Amino acid sequence: MDIQKEKLLEMYQKLVRARLLGEKLFEIFSAGGSYMQGLHRAVGEEAIPVAVSAVLQKGDYYKPSGVRAHPYLFCREGFTIRDSIASECGRDLKKVGGHSTYVSPELGVIGKSGILGEDGPMYVGAALSAMVRKSGQVTVYTCGDGTANRAPIHESMVVAAAWKLPIVFMIQNNQYGMGTPKAKSYAIKDIADRAKAYGFPGISVDGNDVLAVYETVKEYVDRARSGGGPGLIVAETYRLFGHMMGDKQIYRPKGEAEEWWKKDPLPRYQKKLIDMAVLTDEDVNRINTEARAEVDREAKAALEVPALTYEEHIKTAYDVL
Repeated sequence: MDIQKEKLLEMYQKLVRARLLGEKLFEIFSAGGSYMQGLHRAVGEEAIPVAVSAVLQKGDYYKPSGVRAHPYLFCREGFTIRDSIASECGRDLKKVGGHSTYVSPELGVIGKSGILGEDGPMYVGAALSAMVRKSGQVTVYTCGDGTANRAPIHESMVVAAAWKLPIVFMIQNNQYGMGTPKAKSYAIKDIADRAKAYGFPGISVDGNDVLAVYETVKEYVDRARSGGGPGLIVAETYRLFGHMMGDKQIYRPKGEAEEWWKKDPLPRYQKKLIDMAVLTDEDVNRINTEARAEVDREAKAALEVPALTYEEHIKTAYDVL
């Protein structure tokens, strides 16, 4: 697949910002700068929301994976890094004209559930709405490998298949459901094999390869947009840190994380673009400098946004319902 140089560079710039944003959030949470519960870090998984966002059009619906990928909605048109940080830190973005990365229907985010998988039917509903309205919108619903075993996800896939809805299901398999390894939750090696039972295509892809994710998502999104119905993509990746802050990770085999660090999507994509003569060492230094300055600036602005009260936070979460 031919991808324009501008698109390749755009994804690299966003991948760098995603990594720096994650580091900034960890810094903020470690310093007690948020009253929200412990941060769920996404280091090593950022290629997935970056690539998906690069495919989707304005108006499409997108739900990233659970509690881990919402900060990276800044990749979607309309959101900013400030919105991402403010949302994660429980700030009231309505007071400053920002967009919550949890509930912003006008930008294709219709909320998420605190109970894993319960938001699947919501996004199936968005896909049904798009089909009824003949709007041409596509929905991408992402969840983790653990969440994918819950009943609402199966029900969502059954309905989407029966009605040939314009939705792509994406399982972000980071190999663990909290502390339970995927091998203890599945009797099959390739989760994408499930698609056969639902009656739509399924495929596994290297979730740490930006271009592989982009090309696969584009194929499945284009198919859904043209009336071909749903599909399933399993993005194989790894959670390089614990489930959340404070996780001692005693369930990991010794040396496993170190092996996955060698597959870190950021240096992999950087090397690929340099080999393709799309990126130079000078570009790398410039982009890193600019991105760090932007994240620092946006973090400062985000923390100046007034915090939501507990009651306001709950109301915001249910406004979409």
